[in-house]
Amino acid sequence: MSGVKLMASSFLLRLGIRYLLRDPEKNLPSLVRWARWTALLSRHKKLLQELDAAISDPSNHWLQLYRRACRQLHPYVREKALYNFFLNAGLVGMPRIDATRRKTGINIPWAILMDPTSACNLDCTGCWAADYEKGAQLPKETLDRIITEGKALGIYMYLYSGGEPLLRFADIEALAKKHSDCMFLAFTNATLVTEEMAARMAEAGNIVPAVSIEGFAAETDMRRGAGTFAKVVTAMETLKRHGVAFGFSACYHSRNTEAVAGEDFLDFLIEQGCLFGWYFTYMPLGKKADVSLLATTRQRELMYHTVRKFR
Repeated sequence: MSGVKLMASSFLLRLGIRYLLRDPEKNLPSLVRWARWTALLSRHKKLLQELDAAISDPSNHWLQLYRRACRQLHPYVREKALYNFFLNAGLVGMPRIDATRRKTGINIPWAILMDPTSACNLDCTGCWAADYEKGAQLPKETLDRIITEGKALGIYMYLYSGGEPLLRFADIEALAKKHSDCMFLAFTNATLVTEEMAARMAEAGNIVPAVSIEGFAAETDMRRGAGTFAKVVTAMETLKRHGVAFGFSACYHSRNTEAVAGEDFLDFLIEQGCLFGWYFTYMPLGKKADVSLLATTRQRELMYHTVRKFR
């Protein structure tokens, strides 16, 4: 697509989002149908066709998720999700990424994962980050440069891992505000979340925690330490109260697979306010690595089918 057409398409989409934000639930159907007639890229037309079919079905799970997000999220967080995630990272960023791939012959990722720090306030069994150099961290200036160069390629989605990235919250917040056209997801144990931090996340609008949890109290505390589950639940309640967008991150292993594969676990997380989830398998690396925690073949097969069923 030519630059002029892309700019025109982006302008129309921004107008549409502005209209949607006036009443996100009421205005969605008319916006999608209008956008179908103005979309220029075939991938956009296909996506909008699928969206039109989804919102025509009251029982559609994507429609239900959208409605819950509209009611749960702070208005500014809703705005950032629409502009930064769906528009910039998706509809605008992807064509630019594709163009750079064709021009250079090099694969350009849709998202970049960075570890701001190796430090952590927990002592989890089998944490590979615990073997990182003590005190190692990426300077704020380096993180800023990566994001700046990434945006030039069309990348608007950035993920933080660690260590515990919220130990660097001041820098993460500053970068989120500087690069207010991007989305930032942080994999976090969430035990550092406070009322003030949650309020500042909502104010930034584009910081999205993925809260680590490994089942209910017994399973989570087994690997992460006594009392961790209670702190995580409190953190999720705090994030939800402030209208922050967040989800969960669950590592499954031989002693918790059945718990995290249960619908009661997923229902619990939805009730807490989670809007998405990640599942990872345990790898016996790093501090106090325990081979016995490797998921069995049967458990891996269970998770293979469970994740697809949940989707």
